[in-house]
Amino acid sequence: MAGNRIIVIMLIIGLIWPAATGLAMEPAPKIRAGIPPYSVLGRIMAANLEVMAGVAKSAPGQKISESLQLVWLADPDPRLNSIQVWDGQAGGIYTVRNLANQLEPAAGAIDYAVRHLYAPVLLITGNTDSAAIQLFAEGYDHLGEAIRRELSPLHPALSHLPRSGREGNGDEELATTRLRAVEANVDYQVARALERYGDRVQSGRLVVVGAIIDLANQYQAGPGRLHLINLNGETEAEKIKASSHLIRLNREMRDYVGRKF
Repeated sequence: MAGNRIIVIMLIIGLIWPAATGLAMEPAPKIRAGIPPYSVLGRIMAANLEVMAGVAKSAPGQKISESLQLVWLADPDPRLNSIQVWDGQAGGIYTVRNLANQLEPAAGAIDYAVRHLYAPVLLITGNTDSAAIQLFAEGYDHLGEAIRRELSPLHPALSHLPRSGREGNGDEELATTRLRAVEANVDYQVARALERYGDRVQSGRLVVVGAIIDLANQYQAGPGRLHLINLNGETEAEKIKASSHLIRLNREMRDYVGRKF
């Protein structure tokens, strides 16, 4: 009997103790809100299943195309997609991405594409509303070592420009300053590419193109529009348009060559 009384007393204490101490008996919160991993994994598998529809299980394996046409160096911004710069057909494009579309951190991969796969065009794209440029402008000392290491090489490209932190600038002025930074970084990366692959450029076997993918529609030609701003180091719009490399561009395409401000 005494043992039963003890059990009952312990149960009563267990029920009233949280209320007495002001503690609510609630489920433990999730570690992080958002899309559950199983949903993402399902989309990965579904996407590949769709791509593989109609491909025979006994088909020969895929190989790197011997006629690589384009190396695309871009930022890892998830809003960027190869269909913005290529026609979507299988093969022909070799994509390399890193923070702020920098040449040096990706030199090994690009060397392979240019010098061993003989790509004729290296396209370097920056993008408006760039998170990497914003991190650099606002200061990144508080971030992890790996991120600091990847952003530090931007100093030669951007340190001469006005700072564009959170305070002291209106929204429009801030956006324009960041656009100038994106453009300056593209010009800098093109210059580094011309130094690294100058022999191939001079022989006519490689063309280095710099462009802006205008995600924020700062050029007022539609969000996502590609604007070609640099061709083998040339940045004046009319000179770029006169290049033999653009001789087949139609009138509409020529509207998106050069900086608009």
